[in-house]
Amino acid sequence: MSRHKELFQTIARLESKEIPYAIASVFQVHGSSSGKVGDKAIFDEKGKRIIGYVGGGCIENRVGATAKESLIDGLPKKIEIDLDSDEIEMGIPCGGYMSVIVEPQMLNKTFLIRGMGGLSEILCEMASLLKFKVIVQTSEEEKERYPSAAKIITDMLELEDIDFHVDYFILATHHSNDDRISLEALKKGIPYVGVVASAKKTGIILEYLKKNGVTEKELEHFFSPTGLELNAKTPEQIALSILSEMVMLENGGSGKQKKSIIK
Repeated sequence: MSRHKELFQTIARLESKEIPYAIASVFQVHGSSSGKVGDKAIFDEKGKRIIGYVGGGCIENRVGATAKESLIDGLPKKIEIDLDSDEIEMGIPCGGYMSVIVEPQMLNKTFLIRGMGGLSEILCEMASLLKFKVIVQTSEEEKERYPSAAKIITDMLELEDIDFHVDYFILATHHSNDDRISLEALKKGIPYVGVVASAKKTGIILEYLKKNGVTEKELEHFFSPTGLELNAKTPEQIALSILSEMVMLENGGSGKQKKSIIK
């Protein structure tokens, strides 16, 4: 039986409930230290230890504060703790030195697709491969077409009634109310509102949004025609251009080619 069995069971429970957490692991120790190599602990978003052990109270507080930071920016962090210090904030000097790695386990971004058809199906499949949590709102007759979706909504649930956070929203319905849905999505505060539309239809939607009080700041979150300019021809290529734009924004990329100029 693994000495970390209960810790792993806690991780499984947190994963099933979609609760973010950070794993702290002692990976190096020199001299005397209460924490030993291989010791692990789980911390929540507030920096509170959930389970496990990485050292005494002062060490735990230091690691907990770092875990809280890591769950804000999503970046792993290494902590070097000098236990040979005479400074009182680290408690009773142990005469050692330890290194701890803190790894945040963030929630996957939620991608809501509203629509039906080949493009929506391909978007769902490709986004799932990219580790997005994909939720699809479609008709009852179409729901079997989305086996990789985390959740499927088949009722007429309006955006204002959605009780879960949405990071990315794609409207691929081609309906006459796409302008109203776009407005509702922007007013709900969804960071990325993408509409699959022609340049002409985009202009009509933009005019509607401005007439209904959408600010310039809010329009920064409106993406239509959506996707990067790949001169895409097929549904697969269009889906690639849309997801490429989402990944670019997520990672702060430029969208430019990485190829170096050869002289």
